[in-house]
Amino acid sequence: MLAQTLHPQGTIVALETSAGSHLGLAIRDSACPYSAGVFSCFCVEVEVESMDKAGNFIGWLHIEGVNLSVALVENALSKVHFTAERSSYYKTLVSAEETARQRKEKLWANYEEKPKEEVAQFTEEKERVAKYRAVYVTEITDGLHFYAQDVETGTKLEGLMESMRGEIATQPPVEGSFSPRRGDFCIAKFADGEWYRARVEKLESPAKVHVFYIDYGN
Repeated sequence: MLAQTLHPQGTIVALETSAGSHLGLAIRDSACPYSAGVFSCFCVEVEVESMDKAGNFIGWLHIEGVNLSVALVENALSKVHFTAERSSYYKTLVSAEETARQRKEKLWANYEEKPKEEVAQFTEEKERVAKYRAVYVTEITDGLHFYAQDVETGTKLEGLMESMRGEIATQPPVEGSFSPRRGDFCIAKFADGEWYRARVEKLESPAKVHVFYIDYGN
């Protein structure tokens, strides 16, 4: 038995087939004369590779440097079996099969090449580099989240607060002139009596509004 090939039933390579198909019968009728014409009445060399469960030798048939398994595959009369991966002839068989497949004849007459899947390109992430900054923690919540101000830019915030409060002192807010809505940014007076920047979070009534002080996290 020839090793590492698949062939339509009835040929001398008796392995898996598409039994009963018209294509299988046609290939059978082509493979038998081909094998007989190449190897009949010649001295051949048999290379035994292994043995099956029934005690039959499995190997390769050579004549004048021609490997019958490779020749059958190359002429689209046989396919490479997955067990060929263990053989020293595997690369030769795969190359022969690819050549036959491109010709699209005999066994490969109805072959359609599957579209290649696109492989997403992933860029390797660079190692994270720690960058420390000095901050002033202004609020720590129950969920262990915290809010902080950048010490380096703290003077800019102080300057903004002084400017804002100076403008409020010269032009005090008129009661009822602002109708708050959730998500609006505004200024609101804190418990210390000073004005701070804020965002409207909830409206309970026209006289009671919940705000979030955006510069301090409370």
